[in-house]
Amino acid sequence: MTIIAQSTPLWLATKADEDIQAGRVIGWQTEHVQPVPLVAWTDETGQLSRVGTPASAVVWLGDTRGEAIESAQREHKLATL
Repeated sequence: MTIIAQSTPLWLATKADEDIQAGRVIGWQTEHVQPVPLVAWTDETGQLSRVGTPASAVVWLGDTRGEAIESAQREHKLATL
């Protein structure tokens, strides 16, 4: 597996069931046609819970964890209107 490191801070949020999960992008896996983000998933306190790729193809990116989560929440609210 080839991984390209993510050199600048980038946060990713995605929806898993009814929860929004967020984590810091630490690299990109390049085995696929399009690179897949490798994410260090954290809880709301900042504790690392796991490392992996998003289960959903729909993701939101941000400069901070809060920014990524806010974008996901905003889009989720618009989709339910």
